[in-house]
Amino acid sequence: MQIFTLTSERLTLDALTAADIELMTAHCQDPIFEHTLTIPWPYAKSDAEFFINNLVPQWWDDDDEYTWAIRKTGTTELLGVIGFRVYNDTIGYWMGAPFRGKGFMKEAAAEVTRWVFSTGRPEVRWEALVGNEASAAIAKSLGFVYTGVEPSSSEYRGGTHPPAWWATLTAPGENPSYEAESGEPWPI
Repeated sequence: MQIFTLTSERLTLDALTAADIELMTAHCQDPIFEHTLTIPWPYAKSDAEFFINNLVPQWWDDDDEYTWAIRKTGTTELLGVIGFRVYNDTIGYWMGAPFRGKGFMKEAAAEVTRWVFSTGRPEVRWEALVGNEASAAIAKSLGFVYTGVEPSSSEYRGGTHPPAWWATLTAPGENPSYEAESGEPWPI
């Protein structure tokens, strides 16, 4: 699929470019990412280059995953990254430290889920490594229903699939295949 742009009230979700490599590398030095993301650690400039120049274009070409840069509309500065994995209907995201707590990620995730539902998919799944409370707070605020702990669908360093929190958001008007109340409280 060709990359396309999504827009929300304050944000533009568009293609990652070589101009984002330096800032992505800087954002991914955040020590919290070592334990909350499945990115290489320590994160090097070569990791950002490979991600932006190889992985993301290949995923788009193969219709496996759609990954966008998050930017304030009218600017080129990289705030974070958000993606939708087609093969398992999951959303994933991260935000650079200077831009957290401003509602940008919730806005970006809402825009991606709206787009996903517009394609006819009945649900979006969310996962985050156990302990990623910031990501869980965003999913919860968007109405995702917590479904428990399962192995991560993404491979972690060393080839493992560590425990991850999972939740599901059903398209408006759809009948979910699970109870409306999961019976499991959010772990945050």
